[in-house]
Amino acid sequence: MNEGRCVKCGSCLRACPVLNDPSGAQFPGPRTTGVDAPRFLEKGSVGQNALRCTMCHACEWACPSSISITRSMLELRSELTGERLPGHRRMLENIAAFGRTVSTEFSGWRESGERTLYFPGCIGLGRLTGLTASVSALLTSLGIAHDISREALCCGSPLLKIGARGEAEDLRRRNAEVFSRYDRVITSCPGCTYQLREVYGIEAEHIIEVLKGSDLCTKLEGRWALQVPCHLKRGLSPWTADDLAAILGKAGVDVVRMPGEDACCGGGGGMLSGFPGTASSLARNKMEMYRKADVEGVITACPFCSLNLGREGIRVLDIGEAIALKD
Repeated sequence: MNEGRCVKCGSCLRACPVLNDPSGAQFPGPRTTGVDAPRFLEKGSVGQNALRCTMCHACEWACPSSISITRSMLELRSELTGERLPGHRRMLENIAAFGRTVSTEFSGWRESGERTLYFPGCIGLGRLTGLTASVSALLTSLGIAHDISREALCCGSPLLKIGARGEAEDLRRRNAEVFSRYDRVITSCPGCTYQLREVYGIEAEHIIEVLKGSDLCTKLEGRWALQVPCHLKRGLSPWTADDLAAILGKAGVDVVRMPGEDACCGGGGGMLSGFPGTASSLARNKMEMYRKADVEGVITACPFCSLNLGREGIRVLDIGEAIALKD
């Protein structure tokens, strides 16, 4: 780790969406949890407040010393002791029961031995099954034959975020044989994409990367805003916001760009399950911004963004639900 580079400039504190939200008063901030606590006496006193972070990478982007703050936070979380938060405990119970962080409601499995795997992620298989069906249909229309395997379990990213490193490693081992059957893996969840690349060593492709250059269309009317996922822009590529807008614009969507479209919605890092009040507060802040823009709704490319923002009363679509292949 490189925490010793910190010059105490406060850039990470100003960038942190949780610290700057009225509901985030108990979060010690990225400098305490990601820089100071791992090295000094604060390590034992931060406790579960170390979990009050969405892992959005905004602090790292703001840091002039390029400190790996979120990686350091993950390390700190893996060393936490004591009883888990109720929502995080439910995640682990679901992993034990279903192999995923939520119960699986999806029924449209495709297991024909294709060489491409579409990996929707836990939310896409358990909460937003329509999203998964839409992306699968889109891939088929693009001529990409694919499986959706019930044997491919949670990638483990949500477990690392709550400090359950051992359980995440167990999932990686269980998934290894399944992923070895495929030459190509396509995802809808940027967190899954990041995890497969960084932990599994698999060059997974997010659906945005697959759609670039395709001849697409839309049936959407009116003006639509973007929610740019944190792990997509600050994890995979800083240009994905423009890629998302370009794909939608080419398909005929009237896209409204605005400052703050890439700010965290509060759905990641275990926040939604661990501290739902803070997750909701962050989402409401974004919804207020979108409502003031007088748009029909929001288009994103992350199941967690869709889930968290969708609870605040505005229409939210995944990119796979917003477009189709031209006839």
